[in-house]
Amino acid sequence: MAKRKARQVSPEAAPSSPSESSEGPTGSESSSGSDVTESEDDSPSSSSGVSDEEGIVNVDFEFFDPKPTDFHGVKALLKSYLEDTLWDISGFVDIFLAQTTVGTVVKTSNDDNPIGILTALNLARYKDRACMKEIYQYLWKNSNGKAERENLETMWNKQAKDVGLIVSERLVNIPIDLVPPLYNSLLDEVMWATEDEPTKELQNFFKFKDYVIVTRVFVEHSKKKGSDDGKQAKVGIIQKQKGVTEDKGELIYVKPEDEIFHQ
Repeated sequence: MAKRKARQVSPEAAPSSPSESSEGPTGSESSSGSDVTESEDDSPSSSSGVSDEEGIVNVDFEFFDPKPTDFHGVKALLKSYLEDTLWDISGFVDIFLAQTTVGTVVKTSNDDNPIGILTALNLARYKDRACMKEIYQYLWKNSNGKAERENLETMWNKQAKDVGLIVSERLVNIPIDLVPPLYNSLLDEVMWATEDEPTKELQNFFKFKDYVIVTRVFVEHSKKKGSDDGKQAKVGIIQKQKGVTEDKGELIYVKPEDEIFHQ
């Protein structure tokens, strides 16, 4: 199924594909992805002009449905999803690729390597998968106190059938202009899935009432009294869930849209 809406963006810099850059969504190494052949009519593309000292570089970004041949590229993008935790990342990629009704893979027109992904997974639908249990255990371990754990327990278990896990990863230099159309596409697909899926059970899996986003932020703490003014404030990495109270300190968001979601 081809994506149904075209997107126009004007990035500040052309992204490097996983095969050309060693940085993934959070600085991780990305491996080359799949060999996928698509005609121009199979997916929308957006042309972007990037000016530099030598001239204009045109970049076309295209949105595709997930395909099995995207496996290695998607896995590379998810490499740091749970930081350095050992978990069933391959099983998680399999879930993403199998759910073609809702989910998007971003590529450039001249490279078949995925440079970004976005999807929403029903927690109840995949609750018995090892990878989902490991994500829950990771969040539980990194929760700050009883209130956060109770919130996590409620959403992940008691309300799981109504909760979607949004999975959003991309290369660090993808233009921010791509984010609004990506999320518009996701919401459109969720709405279509509630009507187009062949069975009532499958339709119900996409009738989300809440969403959970696992993301990385930095917490910048105030300098201690008497510290060297030239030193940077201490920075720590935390995992956040919507509605959870953060540590005291200014939050620095790796993905700008996460600040909006958190509000």
